[in-house]
Amino acid sequence: MKRPVFLTSGVLTGLFCGAMILLSWGAFYLQLKTDRERTVRNAFLQTDNLARTFEEHSLRTVENVRQVLFSLKEIYEKRGGGVVRTFEEAANASVARYAIRSREAQGNLFNLLSIADENGDLVLSSQVPFNPVNIVARPFFRAHRDGEKGFLVGAPILGTATGKWYIPMSLPIEKPDGSFGGVVLASVNPFYFSGFYRQVSLGARGTVLLVGAGGTILAGTVEGGETPFGASIADSGLLTAMKAGEAGALECAGLPDGILRLFSYRKVSPYPLYVVAGREKNGVFAEYRRRRAAGLFSLVVFNAFVLVFFGASVRALKKERQAEERFRNFFEQNSVGFALVAADSAWIHFNGKLCEMLGYSREELMNLPWKKLTPPDVLERELPIFEKALWSGTSDFFLEKQYVRKDGVRIDVDVTTKIMKNADGSVRYFASIIQDVSERKKGERLLEKRAAELEKHREAIIDGMAVLAEYRDMGTGNHVRRTKQYVKLLLERSGSASLFPEKDLPMIWQCAVLHDIGKVGVPDAVLLKPGGLTPEEFGVIRRHPSIGSDVLLRAEELLGSDSFITYARQITEYHHERWDGTGYPHGLAGEDIPVLARITAIADVYDALISRRPYKEPLPHEAAVEQIRAGSGTLFDPRLVEVFLGCAGEFDEIAKNNADEGPSGTEETESGNVPGEGGAGRRGRDPS
Repeated sequence: MKRPVFLTSGVLTGLFCGAMILLSWGAFYLQLKTDRERTVRNAFLQTDNLARTFEEHSLRTVENVRQVLFSLKEIYEKRGGGVVRTFEEAANASVARYAIRSREAQGNLFNLLSIADENGDLVLSSQVPFNPVNIVARPFFRAHRDGEKGFLVGAPILGTATGKWYIPMSLPIEKPDGSFGGVVLASVNPFYFSGFYRQVSLGARGTVLLVGAGGTILAGTVEGGETPFGASIADSGLLTAMKAGEAGALECAGLPDGILRLFSYRKVSPYPLYVVAGREKNGVFAEYRRRRAAGLFSLVVFNAFVLVFFGASVRALKKERQAEERFRNFFEQNSVGFALVAADSAWIHFNGKLCEMLGYSREELMNLPWKKLTPPDVLERELPIFEKALWSGTSDFFLEKQYVRKDGVRIDVDVTTKIMKNADGSVRYFASIIQDVSERKKGERLLEKRAAELEKHREAIIDGMAVLAEYRDMGTGNHVRRTKQYVKLLLERSGSASLFPEKDLPMIWQCAVLHDIGKVGVPDAVLLKPGGLTPEEFGVIRRHPSIGSDVLLRAEELLGSDSFITYARQITEYHHERWDGTGYPHGLAGEDIPVLARITAIADVYDALISRRPYKEPLPHEAAVEQIRAGSGTLFDPRLVEVFLGCAGEFDEIAKNNADEGPSGTEETESGNVPGEGGAGRRGRDPS
């Protein structure tokens, strides 16, 4: 499926970056919303737990006060009022003693416990010394006098007798006839509640309040601020919510300071009291705002990164398009063929030069995989190379191959291929450069043909020169063929072939046959003398290695330095040197003797031993082998003798396949140079 034209890489990158920015902002908004809801929920849960705890404490405290007042009331009423002269008398009863103990246990809960008569005059009091005052003007007294018979909790009042603020909690006293007889009053210390509330950390501007039914703040604490003691919340939404239910939560500015708080409230049932716990909204959301700022910073950084990425991508895409354009121009205008091939061998792209090279139009070539353009015999050789390169892990390979043009003509091409891979190592595509080398190959084949012809001519000349030298010694051409094969065998088996360039090896065993070319400089009277040689004549014979070397040196001067002449000179000049230094013409010893000369010496002596001479019969192969073995370390290189012994059977095969048809001549050397000469020839003769 092709990508729509408008969906370029730049557009897709822009859409991706825009989507990333929108998604990041959307995710940030949802995260903030969730975080805010969780923060509010946790704050309300905390304030509700506080309200519940302090509601239970307030209930127990108020119930304690009511029990104390009820006990005092009961004792006072039973004893007829005026009979009880002191507060301690009222405390003599067990219930009163409980009340007193409760008061003591509560510590500073009570400012004062007192009893007033029907006229509002205090008749009994826990205050020492007793300070008689009149409370007829107090709202709670008037309420009881007007018929309220229940337990009352009033707004905070500044006490006349004690000079302290107190929360009045009271019960009415009845006379025996049922008429109003006064009140029993507990002046409860409001700071007792405040002190208890302050035991819990509420956070900055956090508050816990004890509120009356009318909205008056009876007691409480505001952390880090002043308690609005005695103030009213009647005009706030907090009181409205409290009147609507016994428990709840809301956000409002419920206190006179106007600060927004998250409040939870609970009624101290059955009394007309409420416990309110609140946390300042700013304090609640301080950590939330910190997280929001950190998140916003991270989001801005992320968006900046996305924008930087987008900018970099746009620049990279622009450069890529420019590079693609340059590559396309280079691809199409180059003088060699370029092709991109898929892993399944289908063409991805190719340039016009390849079409021109193969004679097909673009449409025709696109439907012809490269395998169909390759001759079957070439493809059979090519596929193993291709598969080996594919699975060996190499990144590129080179092939010399042929394609078949549309007109059926084969063309020679050099193909350099780069294997492009995916991240998982699988092949993505192949990028190939195809160069038509038909003309070059034609020239190379012509040069190879000419080189082969020259090689044949050179070999024929060398063999002719060697045979000519042998004919002067009444030898045969078979000695030349045998010597080449002996030297080749020893050179390969001894490992000495690795000392020379591979291309020089054929000329080395060809050069070996020139070892006796110096015989052309020895007079026939000496060379062909049938009898023993005089010392003077033997001196003439000993000159033939130097004569041969001089001839080859002159050829080297005329023709220039050439490997085969250098090898031929080494063999010719040194093949009569011996391992122990007793040879000629230079008396070299050991490894000072060139290795080619050492190899040729063994081959030459072996062939001389098994060949017929005018003065001796040929030795059997086994006897010749023993003669070579006996010369190890004196005449011959011991290591090469070991190699010879290992392939002696093959020497025998070579000799049998190239046997002489007639007698051979001899070469005159010093007497006794070959071990066992008594059985091989006459004194003064050397079979080599």
